[in-house]
Amino acid sequence: MMPAPMPIVEEMCEEFVTSFIDRNILNTIPDKLIHDGSWKESEGKIADVIKEVLILLEDIWINPAFNSEFAKSLNEGTYQSTVILMSIRAILKNLPFRLSSFIITSERQSIASADRKGEGQMGRRPDIMYVIKYLDVFFELMYVECSRLYCSQQKKIDDEIKLWRESNDGMFWVRKALKPEKDQFGIIGVQVAGNMLHLNILIRDKANIHRYFHLQSAEIPVQMSDVGIVTKFVETLLLLRNLLITNLSLLYHATISTSQRQKEDSSTVSTPMRDDD
Repeated sequence: MMPAPMPIVEEMCEEFVTSFIDRNILNTIPDKLIHDGSWKESEGKIADVIKEVLILLEDIWINPAFNSEFAKSLNEGTYQSTVILMSIRAILKNLPFRLSSFIITSERQSIASADRKGEGQMGRRPDIMYVIKYLDVFFELMYVECSRLYCSQQKKIDDEIKLWRESNDGMFWVRKALKPEKDQFGIIGVQVAGNMLHLNILIRDKANIHRYFHLQSAEIPVQMSDVGIVTKFVETLLLLRNLLITNLSLLYHATISTSQRQKEDSSTVSTPMRDDD
């Protein structure tokens, strides 16, 4: 009933363990990057990332859960775990900096939100967060709010407001410990509303005003789609990766706050949604 163990299993496991290198150790501060409209990685590296996304799309397209027969009854958790979370993992795989980072799911409480609300108050619970540990502080650099594949207009509005608030919380939290460059460093907000992905970023300008920009939207190709739809989706994910790489660099080059409890007056201005279609 039980076949004999194959020697190749132990051999491959031994090779994996002995050759493992902890990538989550930042040995040197990376060069400072800025948001200047350039890609921060080589074409070869970007091609490797694209391959990861396309492999994922292939798996999604053959998944019967996303056929038109079942899609309308698909719950938010299944959509989030099989498409959205996996897309984020694929696009953020092997980031260029060695850092202690992780993705949080299951609507875990935001540290930044809880801190801003005050002691004893419950913080907001994003669907997904991208978090790094730097200088013994956990920084939340990206928030994701996700709906079902078929999304109501009210859900879209509610998530848009929630994401804007979470991004503000994240910026205040970062600036309690560090002072990254204004007009550059930002908190990323990703809204998944039905089959659309909306990419946003919140930046504090030199007048200490928080400005929330909608950068790009793309249809999420959960079923076999034409080249244009797939290309726009991949390009949007690559833009997300490029933004995050730049923000990580700006965070590492930020000056340390003179007071962890320093409070700064700030207001927020939102810009209208814009696409380059």
